[in-house]
Amino acid sequence: MSSNNPYETPRSQVDDRPSDSAELQQIASGQKLIIYSIILNFITIALQHSSGGLALVASLVALVMSIIGILRLCGGFGHSTGTKVLLVIGCFIPLVNLVILVVLSMKATSRLREAGYKVGLLGASLP
Repeated sequence: MSSNNPYETPRSQVDDRPSDSAELQQIASGQKLIIYSIILNFITIALQHSSGGLALVASLVALVMSIIGILRLCGGFGHSTGTKVLLVIGCFIPLVNLVILVVLSMKATSRLREAGYKVGLLGASLP
C-alpha cells in the first residue's frame, strides 16, 4: 500500500546489479584472457602439424596472454607474489599450463557468479 503522506520517508529501490569493484573487473578481464589463451593453445596444437612457423607465433601469443591473464586474475584475488611466480613458471610446462589455466578460470567463474555476474563460455560479460 502506498500512501500519499508528504511526511513519509521515501523508499529507495535496491539495485541488484553486481558490485563494480576494481577487483571483480580485474578478475573478469583476467578470465577472458585465460579463456582466449586456452583456445589459442588448442589452435596451436592443430597448427603444429601443418605450419611450424605459424604455430610458434601462436604459441608465443598464447603464452603472453596466459601470463597477463594469470597476473590480472591473481591480482584480483589478492594472491601473494610467490603464488604469482609459481603459476607463471607453470605456464612454461606443457599440459601443466592448461591445468593451471582451467583451474584459475573455474575459480574466477565461481567468484564472478557469486558477485552476480553472468558468466558464459567466453567469460563474464562486463557491466
